[in-house]
Amino acid sequence: MQRNIKKRTAELVKIAIEIVIGVILSILIGIFLNAFITAFLPAYKAYEVYINEGVHAAVILIIGFMVTRSIIRYIEFKLSTTRKELYGVSLIIRIVMYILILALVLSVFHVSVTGLLAGSAIGGVVLGLAVQTVASNLLSGIFVTSTKTLKYGDVISINSWVWSVETTGKIVDIKTLFSKMLTKDNNIISIPNSALLGSGVIVEFKQKDSKYLYPVNITVSADVPVSKIIEYTKNQNRDIDIYLSSKSGVTNVLLIMVKFDDVLEINKKISKVNELVDRAYWDTRTEMLLVGNNALYEYNQTGRIYPLAVTLNSDVPADKIIENINKVDNKLKVYLLSKTGGTNIFSANFEYGKQDEVMDNINRINLLFESTYNHIKNSDVKKQ
Repeated sequence: MQRNIKKRTAELVKIAIEIVIGVILSILIGIFLNAFITAFLPAYKAYEVYINEGVHAAVILIIGFMVTRSIIRYIEFKLSTTRKELYGVSLIIRIVMYILILALVLSVFHVSVTGLLAGSAIGGVVLGLAVQTVASNLLSGIFVTSTKTLKYGDVISINSWVWSVETTGKIVDIKTLFSKMLTKDNNIISIPNSALLGSGVIVEFKQKDSKYLYPVNITVSADVPVSKIIEYTKNQNRDIDIYLSSKSGVTNVLLIMVKFDDVLEINKKISKVNELVDRAYWDTRTEMLLVGNNALYEYNQTGRIYPLAVTLNSDVPADKIIENINKVDNKLKVYLLSKTGGTNIFSANFEYGKQDEVMDNINRINLLFESTYNHIKNSDVKKQ
């Protein structure tokens, strides 16, 4: 900080010294030329005025360029930025200083600057209308560089009424009139600075854990529980953040924050999460068709529960069937749901982790009930 202050102070002192030197040189050169021509070149005494004017004009040009350079260096230290980032500001300063230097040179030759300005008023209006767009881009470029709204390497998205498609990419160059962006499609586009600041909304992506986050909205049908889609998606990729953004009667909108390091990865990441969500949707829908809606809710941390109903004739006592089933499979939870005149309906709830286990368990449990029923019935018949 102290170092920058010293540099700025040194540049201000340098500017003042250069101006003083210019004034002193003009005076000394005038005195020297007058004495030199009088003593050695009396024949050119009549041209002394023109020689003085030419020398003074040259001094003004040299000192003016030096002062211009020092002013730009002072602003560079003042804003603590690089010369590349100050391209637009330095261009304006040079134009103003060059106009001022030209006016001083013309005044040395006794040319009326006021007359020139008055005579060119109409032309200036025409020229101003012609360069209106250029001036707008120029001023926008100055604001972009001086306020650091955009910086080299920024990853941004731009929404503008000038073009209907959202543009996402990385800033690779900022010029006075145009800025260049490397898009996620691996294209380089040039965007007018006036469109960046005057007609667009800029979203700058910030890094989280050294990675950028890109939001992806995916719409899925609401005919399956959205919680299952989120669960299945996160099981496939623990590195993504997924949220239910909004829902309607027929659709659910999921917001997925995709992590990326470089803009060229975005399209690949978007494709991957779309595939994950699509697979999660169809896996959930297939499971619903296979095992029913009651099997879609978590039973514990290791799996889900499937409520299987088994109907048997009531000519065998229900308590004996439950007792024998529990001896064979103590993990199976069996209950007598209801009785009618001729049948007993049992509930045999079992846990499962994968869809493939459901049909195997249904088949196994039904056969277990059948064999238990037949065993008890045959035993009773033998006793009689």
